[in-house]
Amino acid sequence: MRIHRTRCWASVSGGSNKMRWDDAKMVGFDVETSGTLREYALQPWRVAQGHAWLTCFATAQKVEKAIVFGGGLGVDVPALRTFLETCIANQWRVVGWNLVFDIQWLIAYGLGDLVFQIKWLDGMLLWKHLTVEPEYELAKHKKKSYGLKACVAEVLPQFAGYEDDIDFHSTDPAELQKLNTYCRRDTVFALRLTKHWYQQLEANPTQLRAALIEAECLPLVAQANLEGMVVDVLAARELQQYLLDIASRTLAALESHGVTETIVRSPTKLATLLFDEWELPVLKENTGKKTKKVTRSTDKEVLHELSFVDDRVAGLRLYRGALNNETKFAKAPLASVAYNGDERSHPAAIVFGTYTGRLTYSSKQGKNKDERQTGFALHQEKRGKEFRSIILPPDGYTLMEFDASGQEFRWMAIAAQDPTMLELCEPGEDPHSYMGARIAHVDYRALMADVHAGVPLAKEQRQSGKVGNLSLQFRISAKRFRVTARVQYNMNMELPEAMRIRATYLQTYRRVPRYWDEQIALTRRRGWVETFAGRRVQVVGNWSGDRGWSMESTSINYRIQGTGADQKYLALAVLRPYLVKIGARFAWDLHDGIYLYVPHHQVERAKHEIPQLLLNLPYRKAWGFQPPIPLPWDCKVGHSWGTLREE
Repeated sequence: MRIHRTRCWASVSGGSNKMRWDDAKMVGFDVETSGTLREYALQPWRVAQGHAWLTCFATAQKVEKAIVFGGGLGVDVPALRTFLETCIANQWRVVGWNLVFDIQWLIAYGLGDLVFQIKWLDGMLLWKHLTVEPEYELAKHKKKSYGLKACVAEVLPQFAGYEDDIDFHSTDPAELQKLNTYCRRDTVFALRLTKHWYQQLEANPTQLRAALIEAECLPLVAQANLEGMVVDVLAARELQQYLLDIASRTLAALESHGVTETIVRSPTKLATLLFDEWELPVLKENTGKKTKKVTRSTDKEVLHELSFVDDRVAGLRLYRGALNNETKFAKAPLASVAYNGDERSHPAAIVFGTYTGRLTYSSKQGKNKDERQTGFALHQEKRGKEFRSIILPPDGYTLMEFDASGQEFRWMAIAAQDPTMLELCEPGEDPHSYMGARIAHVDYRALMADVHAGVPLAKEQRQSGKVGNLSLQFRISAKRFRVTARVQYNMNMELPEAMRIRATYLQTYRRVPRYWDEQIALTRRRGWVETFAGRRVQVVGNWSGDRGWSMESTSINYRIQGTGADQKYLALAVLRPYLVKIGARFAWDLHDGIYLYVPHHQVERAKHEIPQLLLNLPYRKAWGFQPPIPLPWDCKVGHSWGTLREE
């Protein structure tokens, strides 16, 4: 059954004239917030508790317009509703900065029915699409800021510092008037900057369209951030105790070798133990970006390699892994539930956190002593039932996962135009069984039959093929492949075996190495690399210097991984009106999967209709490119994240 595509494409499709900036169709928007505690001004879920509220909002078109509410709980919700209804009636696009934040508050005030009818445009997203570099990830570095104030200072320096002397939490009438003026200026500057970068992007309609598609997804992300995640507190406590028991037993066995918790938690002290006291070889050194100080690495890959040399290191890996897992995936969810006051954890999706475009999730708000545990690092979540079963859907809903089947393999097949890979992407084929058969020197069809029959050896052989397919396409060495197989897939192999599998991969997909060379040469000539959707990342610098290998890797990898992110944004944009129709909600995004909360009575419908919607995504209309092979999505259903099963 073919599902008719939704109408959401009116805003991002069509000729270039339809995408031109039109002052009459753009309206700026911004909100200011407060709470009974200052930190609550960043937590819209506390609106329902009466502990947080909107202080004012401002709109701007050609002339500034603003409404000030006077602070406290007396918010003029009808005024907000009228504004949104006017935008819908006039087909205005609402422009702002970091709009996920603003949209959360609108939904918290019961305006979600209108929010999902609005066309949104985030200036911060446009700035990201124009300027992003692989070395810059907002969560890690301060090389560049996407904050409005920083961008005003850079592009409109005459207005820098307009935020000075503002008390964001006062209810004094004079201070509220100052805040209102500040909010109006935020709105105007966001509108001006967005116009500035929008018109730059008009020179490349595909790049602009990619940004507009991403903007279509903002309400879904905002709703997910606001709603948070239900944590099974009992299961999380059991997981915590399980991991602490492992850590305790392992530490007891290591204490005779001079190992303490303090040493393991300190990279410097651990390096001293490994390389000075135990006299193990130094495998990797790191150079500080600012201090240029050289330090001996003790990262997980180094410990993996050293575990083959010294059994004590294997114990160290187990101990450190248990501690890290307890902190990230048990302690953090429990702490966030205890703090948030709504029995939820609120991992906040960051739409500008990675250069590939994939979402990351923040676990905390505030800095230093004001830091609060509001969520957990969802994008780092461990695979395995014991970790994932602590996450539940809300009452009345079933958790559903829609996974882009073989996403990176399929996009590499398209990019490399490798005939074997393309053939393996056709229905009825299994690329992992094929590679597994090549590695094991067995018949492909026989192996695939044995895999379906549940034969253990066949499943192991297919897993070898899967690890090879997913790891080696990004031009890694045999040594690195061996580490990746162990660290990411818990698959042990000696270096000669890793070398043999890598050689088999290169012999099987002969067009892939050509793609590597061609893509590197193209990127060096252009200074940027582009996804199939038009998203670009800058790759500039000294190709023969220290960053050379990293720049080459980005040239190869970004087109594949970035396209995967774009594919999920396109999927979410198409799903947006459908989810509203059936009463479902976007939950989170991870790796190749989109997770949804679906009402129990709509699950059967969603199982049949959503895969069809996703199989028939309007790539040509949205990207100007039609994939030559099918790009299917798998469906899983469960009553927790850990119990998801394919349907």
